[in-house]
Amino acid sequence: MRPRTRLLALALASACHSDSVGVESLEITNPFAWWLSGAYVQVVPPVRFPSPEADREQVEVWLAAPPGAVVTTVAGGDGVARLRFPPGTRADRIEWLGSGDTRRIVDVRGTWLDDEGACTHHVLRPLDEQPNATLVGIQWPCDQPRANVVASERMRERLVDLPPFNRMDPERTHAALDRFAQQIDCDGCHVESRAQARWVDELGPVWRGTDASGFFAPQSALQDAIPLEGYGAFDLNVDDPAVTVDCGDRLPQPIEVRHGVLRWRCADGRVPQGRIDWAELRRNDAARALAICQWRAWLWARLDSPGRAGFAASMAPC
Repeated sequence: MRPRTRLLALALASACHSDSVGVESLEITNPFAWWLSGAYVQVVPPVRFPSPEADREQVEVWLAAPPGAVVTTVAGGDGVARLRFPPGTRADRIEWLGSGDTRRIVDVRGTWLDDEGACTHHVLRPLDEQPNATLVGIQWPCDQPRANVVASERMRERLVDLPPFNRMDPERTHAALDRFAQQIDCDGCHVESRAQARWVDELGPVWRGTDASGFFAPQSALQDAIPLEGYGAFDLNVDDPAVTVDCGDRLPQPIEVRHGVLRWRCADGRVPQGRIDWAELRRNDAARALAICQWRAWLWARLDSPGRAGFAASMAPC
């Protein structure tokens, strides 16, 4: 059994079919081995993702594709070339807490395509607050509203016994579970080939566009200029000397959204655009510049010919 197949079998060993709409339990017993084994690659964007902590990046996206698989490109009705990932692709958004030896995973949201291309979403939370704690959660088929509702209900039932919900009083628990349920509509957010938002909240809470598989991170990480998101606790781009911000023909304005917390905003309601300055990035954070190029090289090696032509500019800085 190949390493990738063995890892997948290990993760799914405890998954059990629970009802007719395809909602299943999911457990990953060794998360660090699962994502850091070499089967996955980290998607590193030039313009940073929102983070729950002010002083470090705590949201990462990791992606895996089968050996020899080709990432194709398709042109949408708007003429924009978009990536389409092959069957067997797995994409996960991982949220971390802490640093050093105590850094731990607190939330995972992801989408997997099986060997026939059938899509499932999943959400995972740790059983306890130790580093590399077992992750438990729910997976359900994409594009099935009833399955999404059932998955949300099942996850709410599971979360009551998991930290930090199990330390909250009933009122706080109920409010926290409501917020969690609002963020589990994966199909509503990950619409395939969705354009970038031009105006704040024009297309929902996420302002970046999606690729032809409905993923936000991979395609935006190929671009040197993308929307600066308004969601999340902190925008680490605000203080990044390698990121410049514009509002088209107008200057952006720093707005204090909470005490001491700034976000860039456009006075006319446009979505602010962040752009990486490669020369400044290499002067200030050569390791990050290398990580961005490593991600782009991984994808470049798997792109079809039209994709290499269409995204040639993304490899130029590397």
